[in-house]
Amino acid sequence: MVNTSTESAAGPSPELLARAFNAAPNGFVLVDKAGLIVAANEALARMFGCTVDALTGSSVDALLPGPLRTEHAGLRDSFMAHPEPRPMGAGRVLFARHADGHDFPVEIGLNPLPAAQGLLVLASVVDISERLGLESAFRGMFDASPYGQLIVDDAGHIVMANRVLAESLGHNRAALAGQPLEMLLPERYRPRHGALMHGYTLTGEARMMGQGRDLTALHADGTELPVEIGLSRVRWNRQLSTLVVISDISVRKRLELELRQVNADLQEFTYVASHDLRSPLRGIADLIEWIGADLGEEVPADVTRNLQRVNQRIQRMDRLIDDLLRYARAGRAATEFTQVDLHALVKGILELQPPPPGFTVQLELDVPPLQTARVPLETVLRNLLSNVLKHHDRPQGHITVRASVDDVHCRIEVEDDGPGVPEQARARIFKLFQTLTSSERGGSGIGLALTKRLVEVHGGRIDVQSPVRDGRGACFRFDWPRFKRRTSHDQV
Repeated sequence: MVNTSTESAAGPSPELLARAFNAAPNGFVLVDKAGLIVAANEALARMFGCTVDALTGSSVDALLPGPLRTEHAGLRDSFMAHPEPRPMGAGRVLFARHADGHDFPVEIGLNPLPAAQGLLVLASVVDISERLGLESAFRGMFDASPYGQLIVDDAGHIVMANRVLAESLGHNRAALAGQPLEMLLPERYRPRHGALMHGYTLTGEARMMGQGRDLTALHADGTELPVEIGLSRVRWNRQLSTLVVISDISVRKRLELELRQVNADLQEFTYVASHDLRSPLRGIADLIEWIGADLGEEVPADVTRNLQRVNQRIQRMDRLIDDLLRYARAGRAATEFTQVDLHALVKGILELQPPPPGFTVQLELDVPPLQTARVPLETVLRNLLSNVLKHHDRPQGHITVRASVDDVHCRIEVEDDGPGVPEQARARIFKLFQTLTSSERGGSGIGLALTKRLVEVHGGRIDVQSPVRDGRGACFRFDWPRFKRRTSHDQV
């Protein structure tokens, strides 16, 4: 097939080359041996804030920062003596001078072009201000991250590491650069790590590493620490690399183990309480009943009174075991969530356990329904209302139950006009087996401890303010999540 196009046979026409030169998105400038600008395109003129006509015929040194102009002539002569295509100032950040006087970073490529008037140099100029700004922002986030971070090249070598990573693994940050990533892995993981890393570079999706497995990193002292690792592909220094985010989860793992142990101890205690304690207690109750039957009706009054006292103590011990079992079972968050109308919930509690005559209850519960577990919230409110009535010191009283919401929590307050909580008792009333006063006989000292446990295991917090007004009253306040939340208890 014969091409009849004269332009195709002879190559592009000078006119077409000139149009392409001017239309190029990057800046181009053509410079002669004396350093005078022979031609410049529109992109370069815009970059430097001047016109093509103003640039043509001027010295290229005018585009350089002042301190560099004197040495530029020697560098130019050196290039002319050994002309070859290459980047200018390899490994360094170069700067150019804008027409308004400010300097900006550039990348420059040099290409020698033989011409009728002698050797010319075509320089391509790219303004890299935006790129350097993004790199600087990335480096700032990289260095300031609270998580350990590495950038690793595809050969498996560490390009750079941040301070948190170096400190958590006991290394000098600068010394990590250039080292193989495998130095941070336990020996048993190293043989297959190269293949796994190569496989990841082929897919390149952002993901967590080793999901479902316990990962560990190697500390400089030879010990291993549990970690979570996230991977993502990034472009750094003009090449694709892998960003590795490493979180030291030693503290979390220790707390999880402690929590598992506590839950196991509570389960064991539940078994002991429900079997080893309750069985002999029932035996004692049976013996007291048989003793009463053996004594018949002719029983001295003091003996009858003592037998009744024994029965009362057995019943109290039985209630204590029930309370302990409820406390043990409160260690896990409920998972059955439903819409709960707070006003209806409190009304239902008061209908089942109405306050005694002389007491009034005011409800200020105009809040949206909560998406929560009904039973534990109802238990908390019932315990607080019962506690208020139990410790009131007058035949008449007033209780206010109010609620307000923010973006995450519903704050519920149960306020009374009773004697209040003494300052020395506020720190201990939420602890197990603690009562308001040492002489208190009616309770087990578990009710408020159970309340606090239920609130906290469902992601809330509780406290008490006292006195409220005129030296009297107490206000129990707790924050309860408005929406379904996933907590560590769901996984432990």
